[in-house]
Amino acid sequence: MTLEEASKRFCLEIEHLHLYEEKGLLTGEKAENGTVEYSETELQKAVQLYFLEEAGVSFDVLKQYAISTEKGAGAAVDRVRILRKCRYQLLDEIHQKQQSLDRVDYLIHKIKNQSD
Repeated sequence: MTLEEASKRFCLEIEHLHLYEEKGLLTGEKAENGTVEYSETELQKAVQLYFLEEAGVSFDVLKQYAISTEKGAGAAVDRVRILRKCRYQLLDEIHQKQQSLDRVDYLIHKIKNQSD
């Protein structure tokens, strides 16, 4: 499958797929007609990279994750470690946003009580 086909199938922005290809995170095989074809495994990796990128993971971490996927099941511990770190960072961001929301709610409550 080409990157263009993968973009449509997985609803991914083609620019991200091209970037992954340029940075060596995705590898395909050149077909006889000159197009580059990607395996299902590579495309599943692209989807995972996209999800991580959308979650705010840095390019260096994306690269570590991509490398660990190439090592197969033996590197599952590495992938889980990377994903847990990502999860903890997202939770920290959520908690910070919740604190900001609580402060805004407090101000709304305070203003409403002053006007009563």
